[in-house]
Amino acid sequence: MEKLKIDIVSDVVCPWCVIGFRNLKKAMNNMSHRVNFEINWKPYELHPEIPENGYDKELYMQQKFGSTEGRSSTYNQIKVIGESLDFEFNFSKTKRIPNTFNAHRLIWKAKEYKLQTELSESLFKAYFTEGKDIGSLKVLTEIADGIGMDKNVIEEFLLSKEGGQETADDEMVFIEKSIGAVPTYFINDQYIIQGGQEPETFISFLDKILVKEKKNEASRQK
Repeated sequence: MEKLKIDIVSDVVCPWCVIGFRNLKKAMNNMSHRVNFEINWKPYELHPEIPENGYDKELYMQQKFGSTEGRSSTYNQIKVIGESLDFEFNFSKTKRIPNTFNAHRLIWKAKEYKLQTELSESLFKAYFTEGKDIGSLKVLTEIADGIGMDKNVIEEFLLSKEGGQETADDEMVFIEKSIGAVPTYFINDQYIIQGGQEPETFISFLDKILVKEKKNEASRQK
Protein backbone atom coordinates (compact mmCIF):
# COMPACT_ATOMS: atom_id res chain seq x y z
CA MET A 1 0.00 0.00 0.00
CA GLU A 2 1.19 3.48 -0.81
CA LYS A 3 0.92 6.23 1.80
CA LEU A 4 -0.12 9.86 1.70
CA LYS A 5 -0.20 12.35 4.57
CA ILE A 6 -2.77 15.11 4.21
CA ASP A 7 -2.82 18.13 6.52
CA ILE A 8 -6.19 19.87 6.21
CA VAL A 9 -6.03 23.58 7.02
CA SER A 10 -9.59 24.66 7.79
CA ASP A 11 -11.93 26.56 10.05
CA VAL A 12 -15.02 24.99 11.60
CA VAL A 13 -17.18 27.93 10.44
CA CYS A 14 -16.09 27.57 6.80
CA PRO A 15 -18.83 25.98 4.62
CA TRP A 16 -16.40 25.26 1.79
CA CYS A 17 -14.29 23.29 4.28
CA VAL A 18 -17.29 21.00 4.80
CA ILE A 19 -17.79 20.62 1.04
CA GLY A 20 -14.09 20.12 0.41
CA PHE A 21 -13.75 17.40 3.02
CA ARG A 22 -16.89 15.57 1.86
CA ASN A 23 -15.40 15.47 -1.64
CA LEU A 24 -11.98 14.49 -0.33
CA LYS A 25 -13.59 11.61 1.58
CA LYS A 26 -15.14 10.36 -1.65
CA ALA A 27 -11.73 10.49 -3.30
CA MET A 28 -10.07 8.66 -0.40
CA ASN A 29 -12.75 5.97 -0.43
CA ASN A 30 -12.14 5.51 -4.14
CA MET A 31 -8.40 5.09 -3.53
CA SER A 32 -8.58 3.18 -0.22
CA HIS A 33 -7.72 -0.19 -1.79
CA ARG A 34 -4.28 1.10 -2.79
CA VAL A 35 -3.45 4.08 -0.52
CA ASN A 36 -3.22 4.50 3.24
CA PHE A 37 -4.13 8.05 4.23
CA GLU A 38 -2.94 9.89 7.33
CA ILE A 39 -5.24 12.86 7.98
CA ASN A 40 -4.33 15.74 10.29
CA TRP A 41 -6.46 18.83 10.92
CA LYS A 42 -4.72 22.19 11.22
CA PRO A 43 -6.17 25.49 12.54
CA TYR A 44 -7.15 28.57 10.61
CA GLU A 45 -9.38 31.34 11.98
CA LEU A 46 -11.52 33.11 9.40
CA HIS A 47 -12.64 35.63 12.03
CA PRO A 48 -9.82 35.90 14.62
CA GLU A 49 -11.14 39.32 15.67
CA ILE A 50 -14.38 37.84 17.05
CA PRO A 51 -14.56 38.18 20.87
CA GLU A 52 -14.42 35.04 22.98
CA ASN A 53 -18.18 35.05 23.63
CA GLY A 54 -18.99 35.44 19.91
CA TYR A 55 -20.70 38.19 17.93
CA ASP A 56 -24.13 38.76 16.43
CA LYS A 57 -23.99 37.18 12.97
CA GLU A 58 -26.30 39.57 11.11
CA LEU A 59 -24.64 42.65 12.59
CA TYR A 60 -21.18 41.29 11.72
CA MET A 61 -22.19 40.59 8.12
CA GLN A 62 -23.67 44.08 7.74
CA GLN A 63 -20.57 45.72 9.21
CA LYS A 64 -18.18 43.68 7.09
CA PHE A 65 -20.04 43.34 3.80
CA GLY A 66 -22.73 46.00 3.90
CA SER A 67 -25.74 45.00 1.79
CA THR A 68 -27.20 41.52 2.21
CA GLU A 69 -27.90 41.46 -1.52
CA GLY A 70 -26.32 38.42 -3.15
CA ARG A 71 -25.66 36.67 0.15
CA SER A 72 -28.82 34.55 0.00
CA SER A 73 -27.96 33.28 -3.48
CA THR A 74 -24.52 32.20 -2.23
CA TYR A 75 -26.14 30.45 0.75
CA ASN A 76 -28.60 28.72 -1.57
CA GLN A 77 -25.79 27.54 -3.82
CA ILE A 78 -23.92 26.09 -0.83
CA LYS A 79 -27.11 24.44 0.49
CA VAL A 80 -27.68 22.70 -2.84
CA ILE A 81 -24.09 21.47 -2.98
CA GLY A 82 -24.42 20.30 0.64
CA GLU A 83 -27.56 18.32 -0.17
CA SER A 84 -25.73 16.55 -3.00
CA LEU A 85 -23.10 15.53 -0.44
CA ASP A 86 -25.64 14.45 2.20
CA PHE A 87 -24.90 17.46 4.42
CA GLU A 88 -27.56 19.89 5.63
CA PHE A 89 -26.69 23.59 5.82
CA ASN A 90 -29.16 25.58 7.95
CA PHE A 91 -27.70 29.09 7.73
CA SER A 92 -30.78 30.66 9.31
CA LYS A 93 -30.26 28.67 12.53
CA THR A 94 -26.90 30.28 13.24
CA LYS A 95 -27.41 33.51 15.18
CA ARG A 96 -23.86 34.17 16.35
CA ILE A 97 -20.41 33.89 14.83
CA PRO A 98 -18.21 32.13 17.38
CA ASN A 99 -14.58 32.67 18.16
CA THR A 100 -13.17 29.32 17.00
CA PHE A 101 -9.83 29.25 18.84
CA ASN A 102 -11.04 26.87 21.57
CA ALA A 103 -12.62 24.61 18.94
CA HIS A 104 -9.22 24.41 17.22
CA ARG A 105 -7.55 23.78 20.56
CA LEU A 106 -10.00 20.91 21.11
CA ILE A 107 -9.20 19.48 17.66
CA TRP A 108 -5.52 19.62 18.67
CA LYS A 109 -6.39 17.63 21.82
CA ALA A 110 -8.45 15.13 19.80
CA LYS A 111 -5.26 13.93 18.10
CA GLU A 112 -4.44 12.09 21.37
CA TYR A 113 -7.68 10.16 20.93
CA LYS A 114 -7.21 9.70 17.16
CA LEU A 115 -10.56 11.47 16.77
CA GLN A 116 -9.63 14.66 14.91
CA THR A 117 -11.75 13.84 11.88
CA GLU A 118 -14.75 12.69 13.92
CA LEU A 119 -14.56 15.85 16.02
CA SER A 120 -14.18 18.15 13.01
CA GLU A 121 -17.21 16.59 11.33
CA SER A 122 -19.21 16.84 14.56
CA LEU A 123 -18.29 20.52 14.86
CA PHE A 124 -19.37 21.15 11.26
CA LYS A 125 -22.72 19.50 11.94
CA ALA A 126 -23.21 21.30 15.26
CA TYR A 127 -22.59 24.71 13.71
CA PHE A 128 -24.03 24.49 10.22
CA THR A 129 -26.86 21.99 10.69
CA GLU A 130 -27.91 22.48 14.30
CA GLY A 131 -26.97 26.15 14.74
CA LYS A 132 -25.07 25.51 17.98
CA ASP A 133 -22.62 27.97 19.52
CA ILE A 134 -19.34 26.11 19.05
CA GLY A 135 -17.51 28.89 20.86
CA SER A 136 -19.20 27.78 24.09
CA LEU A 137 -17.05 25.56 26.32
CA LYS A 138 -20.19 23.70 27.41
CA VAL A 139 -21.18 22.94 23.82
CA LEU A 140 -17.62 21.91 22.93
CA THR A 141 -17.56 19.54 25.92
CA GLU A 142 -20.87 17.97 24.87
CA ILE A 143 -19.63 17.46 21.30
CA ALA A 144 -16.37 15.90 22.49
CA ASP A 145 -18.25 13.63 24.90
CA GLY A 146 -20.55 12.58 22.05
CA ILE A 147 -17.69 11.14 20.01
CA GLY A 148 -16.04 9.30 22.90
CA MET A 149 -13.60 11.77 24.41
CA ASP A 150 -13.49 11.74 28.22
CA LYS A 151 -15.95 14.41 29.39
CA ASN A 152 -14.19 15.19 32.68
CA VAL A 153 -10.79 15.40 31.00
CA ILE A 154 -12.17 17.71 28.30
CA GLU A 155 -13.93 19.98 30.79
CA GLU A 156 -10.65 20.42 32.65
CA PHE A 157 -8.72 20.82 29.39
CA LEU A 158 -10.98 23.57 28.03
CA LEU A 159 -10.73 25.52 31.28
CA SER A 160 -6.93 25.33 31.12
CA LYS A 161 -4.49 26.87 28.64
CA GLU A 162 -3.20 23.50 27.44
CA GLY A 163 -2.71 23.36 23.69
CA GLY A 164 -3.11 27.10 23.33
CA GLN A 165 0.49 27.82 22.37
CA GLU A 166 0.65 24.79 20.07
CA THR A 167 -2.54 25.87 18.29
CA ALA A 168 -1.28 29.45 17.94
CA ASP A 169 2.05 28.17 16.61
CA ASP A 170 0.27 25.98 14.05
CA GLU A 171 -1.78 28.98 12.92
CA MET A 172 1.38 31.03 12.53
CA VAL A 173 2.98 28.35 10.34
CA PHE A 174 0.24 28.79 7.76
CA ILE A 175 0.22 32.57 8.05
CA GLU A 176 3.94 32.48 7.29
CA LYS A 177 3.18 30.28 4.27
CA SER A 178 0.80 33.02 3.06
CA ILE A 179 -2.26 30.79 3.24
CA GLY A 180 -5.12 33.26 2.82
CA ALA A 181 -8.00 30.91 2.11
CA VAL A 182 -9.37 27.63 3.33
CA PRO A 183 -9.70 24.77 2.85
CA THR A 184 -6.05 24.21 1.94
CA TYR A 185 -4.56 20.73 1.79
CA PHE A 186 -0.85 20.03 2.28
CA ILE A 187 0.08 16.60 0.96
CA ASN A 188 3.31 15.01 2.24
CA ASP A 189 4.35 18.44 3.55
CA GLN A 190 5.14 19.80 0.08
CA TYR A 191 2.22 19.66 -2.35
CA ILE A 192 -0.73 22.05 -2.05
CA ILE A 193 -4.30 21.99 -3.32
CA GLN A 194 -6.95 24.51 -2.30
CA GLY A 195 -10.71 24.85 -2.29
CA GLY A 196 -13.77 22.61 -2.34
CA GLN A 197 -12.57 20.52 -5.27
CA GLU A 198 -14.55 17.74 -6.91
CA PRO A 199 -13.62 14.13 -5.95
CA GLU A 200 -12.24 13.51 -9.45
CA THR A 201 -9.95 16.53 -9.11
CA PHE A 202 -8.61 15.22 -5.80
CA ILE A 203 -8.04 11.75 -7.29
CA SER A 204 -6.17 13.15 -10.29
CA PHE A 205 -4.05 15.43 -8.10
CA LEU A 206 -3.23 12.69 -5.57
CA ASP A 207 -2.35 10.22 -8.32
CA LYS A 208 0.10 12.72 -9.80
CA ILE A 209 1.70 13.10 -6.36
CA LEU A 210 2.04 9.32 -6.03
CA VAL A 211 3.79 9.15 -9.41
CA LYS A 212 6.09 12.02 -8.43
CA GLU A 213 6.91 10.41 -5.08
CA LYS A 214 7.76 7.11 -6.80
CA LYS A 215 10.14 8.91 -9.15
CA ASN A 216 11.77 10.72 -6.23
CA GLU A 217 12.18 7.45 -4.34
CA ALA A 218 13.69 5.73 -7.38
CA SER A 219 16.19 8.56 -7.91
CA ARG A 220 17.20 8.40 -4.22
CA GLN A 221 17.92 4.67 -4.50
CA LYS A 222 20.24 5.06 -7.52
